[in-house]
Amino acid sequence: MSQGTVAAELLAGCSTSWARLATHPFITQAGNGSLRRAVFDRWLVADHYFVVGFRRFLSGLVTLAPDEHAADTLAAGFGALQAELDLFRREAAARGLDLAVDPGPTTLGYTAFLRSSLQDGYAVALAVLYGAEKAYFDAWSTVRGGAVRETDYWPFVDNWSSAAFAGWVAELAGLLDVVAPGGPSPAMRSAFDRVVRYELRFWSAAHTGDLW
Repeated sequence: MSQGTVAAELLAGCSTSWARLATHPFITQAGNGSLRRAVFDRWLVADHYFVVGFRRFLSGLVTLAPDEHAADTLAAGFGALQAELDLFRREAAARGLDLAVDPGPTTLGYTAFLRSSLQDGYAVALAVLYGAEKAYFDAWSTVRGGAVRETDYWPFVDNWSSAAFAGWVAELAGLLDVVAPGGPSPAMRSAFDRVVRYELRFWSAAHTGDLW
C-alpha cells in the first residue's frame, strides 16, 4: 500500500482490478521464465513506443508543476526513463527487432491517453503518472522473489522492482497528498481507474496479440 493518503484512496477505489495486475499471465510468466519469446518481443516493441510517449507526457507534466519541489521530483524520473529506453534498444538490437513498426491500437490508445490527460490539469495528470508507475512497481515486485534470474526477463523484473524505483513512486504519492489535501477528485479517480484498465489491456495485447 502507498504511503500517501490520496494514493491509498485511489488504490482502494479500484482494488479488484488492481489485484489482477500482479496475477496477469504476462507478469507471472515473465517472472518464472516460461513466457514465450515471441510474446516478450511483442511487448518490448510496444513498450518502447509507450516509453517514448511517456517521456513526452512527463515533460508536459513538469511544465504544469505548481512549484520547484514538484518539478524537481518529477524531473528525477527522466534518468530512469532514459535507462529504460537504453535497455529496450539494446535488447531489440540483440533480438533483431524493428522498433519502428506501427503500434497496435491498445498501445496507441494508452499513449494518447497519457498526453490527453495533461489537458485535464496537473492533479489529474499526476494521478495518471502515479497509476502507471505504481502499477509496474507492484506487479513486478510481486514476482521478484520467485523470479528466475538466469532468464532474459530478469533485467526487466529487476528494473521495475528496484529500491530506487520504489523510492520515486513513493515520492509521487507524496505529491498527490500536496495537490489534493482533501482527497482525490472524481476526475483523478476516473483517470486513475482508466490507467489500471489500460495497463491490463496493454499486457493482454502483448500476450495474445493486438492487430488492427
